[in-house]
Amino acid sequence: MPDYPNIPYYHIDHLIAEGGTARVYWGIDLRSGFPVAIKELKIRHLSNPIIRQKFRDMEAQLYLYAQHPRIPKLVDFIDNAQKNQMFIIMEFVEGRSLEQYIYRQCGPIPEERALPLFLQVLDTVGFLHRIKIPHMQVDNGILHLDIKSNNIMLLPGDREIKLIDLGIASRLSDMSNSTGFGTPAYMPPEQFEKGRCGKYTDIFALGIMLFEMLSGHLPFVSNESSGRRQVEDIRDKIKNHPTPQMRQYYPFVNDELQTIVERALRKQPFERYQSCEEFARDIENYMNRHRKHFKR
Repeated sequence: MPDYPNIPYYHIDHLIAEGGTARVYWGIDLRSGFPVAIKELKIRHLSNPIIRQKFRDMEAQLYLYAQHPRIPKLVDFIDNAQKNQMFIIMEFVEGRSLEQYIYRQCGPIPEERALPLFLQVLDTVGFLHRIKIPHMQVDNGILHLDIKSNNIMLLPGDREIKLIDLGIASRLSDMSNSTGFGTPAYMPPEQFEKGRCGKYTDIFALGIMLFEMLSGHLPFVSNESSGRRQVEDIRDKIKNHPTPQMRQYYPFVNDELQTIVERALRKQPFERYQSCEEFARDIENYMNRHRKHFKR
């Protein structure tokens, strides 16, 4: 029997996921009977004041104040200094990740299903980019900085999404320089190089995701076996190689969509879409030109 943490009013059933700084468990709120996702900051990071503060003052507070139907709601926050424990407890999102959907079930997603889902993602990320939370000194928005298919949940029925994991999100006003954290396959050059990040940084990751949805493949991958060499190879391809043609993976991708994806994946930040709204307009214009394929 695994030795899971003991938390008053909550029962932990099993581990869902584990990353570098935290574990996420599936649990039950014993007061309401509802399932919850319980995120535990790993004990070795509790002594790090920066990580601890970010977990409490940024991530937990952001879930509390980011009132959006496609962002999970905060249920509770527990800081137990006596037991050296810290937890964020959120509503449990039923469904499966977009990554699971692409690679275990669907493969390339036909554009008539992919684009309406992607517009939901753009709307949600755009909300974060515009959010104002005076209590948190957020006056010009939040960057997610780890947008990827594994952080998009498809709800039952596969027509609605939720955006999860705000663990490395940062205030736009703080982003004179990136931390370099993120998922390499989705990171633009400025994030790898710890340069100045902005909305265009999330736009690049969104472009990677749209490529992945339409083709069933990531655009920049490595054949290297070791972790460090893989990351360096991906970094080199993102920085120096052109965006591959999606048609080489799925022959039915429209050339107009290739052009839209290529703009999102430009190497220079100022050449990309500068907002989710601008990105969405091109998607919507494309859908309107081909509206016979799309049910409104």
